[in-house]
Amino acid sequence: MKNFILFTLYLIPVVLLIGFVATFSVNVPIDDEWRLASLFEKIGQGNVTFNDLWALHSNHRIVFPKIIIALLVFASQLNINYQLCLSIGLAGITFIALYKLSSMQVKNVGEDLWHLANILTCILIFSLVQHENWLWGFQLAWFFVNLCFVAAVYALISTHKLLPNLRIFMAAVFCFIASFSLAQGLLSWLAAIPAVVALEGNRAQKRKRAIVWLLLLVGTCAIYAIDYHPGRKTSIISLLSKPLVAIDYFLSLLGSPIVRLPGISAFVGLVIFASFGFFVWYFGKKILSTNLRLGGDGQDAHPTTDLGLLHQALPWLSIGWFSVLSSLFITVGRAEFGAIQAIESSRYTTNSILLLIALVQLGQLFIREKQCLSIWPYKFIYRGFAGLLIGIIIVNSQQAIAQTSSALVYKQGAQDCLQLINYLEPSDFFNNSPESCLRVLSKKTWLVRKGAAIIDKIGWRKFSKNVEFIPNTKKVYGYLDKPPTGDKFLKAAGWAVWPDNRKQPNIVLLSVGDKQSFFANAYVNLDSPDIAKTLKSQLYNNARWAVDVSGGDLPIAPTEIKAWVYNPVDNQFVQLRGG
Repeated sequence: MKNFILFTLYLIPVVLLIGFVATFSVNVPIDDEWRLASLFEKIGQGNVTFNDLWALHSNHRIVFPKIIIALLVFASQLNINYQLCLSIGLAGITFIALYKLSSMQVKNVGEDLWHLANILTCILIFSLVQHENWLWGFQLAWFFVNLCFVAAVYALISTHKLLPNLRIFMAAVFCFIASFSLAQGLLSWLAAIPAVVALEGNRAQKRKRAIVWLLLLVGTCAIYAIDYHPGRKTSIISLLSKPLVAIDYFLSLLGSPIVRLPGISAFVGLVIFASFGFFVWYFGKKILSTNLRLGGDGQDAHPTTDLGLLHQALPWLSIGWFSVLSSLFITVGRAEFGAIQAIESSRYTTNSILLLIALVQLGQLFIREKQCLSIWPYKFIYRGFAGLLIGIIIVNSQQAIAQTSSALVYKQGAQDCLQLINYLEPSDFFNNSPESCLRVLSKKTWLVRKGAAIIDKIGWRKFSKNVEFIPNTKKVYGYLDKPPTGDKFLKAAGWAVWPDNRKQPNIVLLSVGDKQSFFANAYVNLDSPDIAKTLKSQLYNNARWAVDVSGGDLPIAPTEIKAWVYNPVDNQFVQLRGG
């Protein structure tokens, strides 16, 4: 019974995440994914070269993610859900590796704390606070780099049956892969140094391995620097001239998985960073003293207790150190945007969460190592911390669900927008307006149009063509409440439904005069209790729409504005009444 309960507790975060992704995922490429369309075209034509994989992507060399994404894209014909599933799988394997690292600890003493620490680790790994990454296929690189580093640490610490040199080779392979998956993957070499030095052997062997490891780091950096010409350069000198801005950003980044409020997030980040600093000092001092005491004769003669402490603490110190280094790296590249960017960008929390996991594991190891299990305040404090952390994660998950739910209509509208891209004019609205459904896909709308042409040519998606325009229907699809004509600045508004489908469309499209193309769109997401009451269905509670259109999108002469919805069943654009 106990094992069943524990298995259920471990499983709950995974099930909740799968339900979250299944509910809110939208099968449409977003942002960086459009930049890979030309790579897919070359692969499809059979003329791809290594330089195409080697080319920088936002100052990163993402050779391995490009390969992985390309394989998934061609296998699924650009079904983004395959990438989302892989992200969950990578996080799952990462948790298994972390669980195995934690299993090195002696569980017969304080087993309840051991399970509590690992349940917290599971909750953090699958936390919904990372919602941006869970729902963005391209971001699988973040989960992949985390997995590579944890695998490197696992190879160094856990596989004692293998020779040290073989373990170093395995770890080096993982760090090398991480280095060419995201730029912060290069930091994995630095973060793994304590685990490399801790490998069994005398001082001469340890020194030799450390030198080899550093040479591998230098060699990897040298390879990385070949033909490296970043498009966006960051001035470290400029950043140092504003140290408070950089510190605020860094601490906010560390605190963002817990709280996402300006100032408070930075304070929480400071507490997290200080706590990790304490554990580094505490365990580092003990490990150093152990090495000095036992290494004097040049023999490998570690007592069981000291060896246990060494191998139990090192993985979490390395993992926490990797998170800190990565956060510093992100700070250097992003601090100019202000701390609010660190708080609002949930994609960075996938990195920051590793530091929280390290604290959770080091905390329970600290209590067990001090043999304070019989003294109730220590257990009480740890359990109180665990309860508080779980409560915070629940609140953050609710906020993530609410935020994702409110954004869902925009992504669904963008999906419809992509389907109808052949009918969207290259207007100022679609290129620049924050209400443009194309800009949800990417702020570089020209990239979306280019990418759409490529995937249409490959045959992965067929975009709507030869759509019939129906100006008059017996059934009511909605109304354009206030038909605007000839104004330089206008606000178009109304409501829209699909009468047969008992639901509402995601977007309304606006045309001028007799043109069979559209210069603007509006999202159907505004409150409409009157419409729901009239049509006797709660499905129409958000059937209203409104959009502001500038004069640059309209002809000078007075012209009639028409509103339309797309009926995918009959492949028709149906005009709303009142236009």
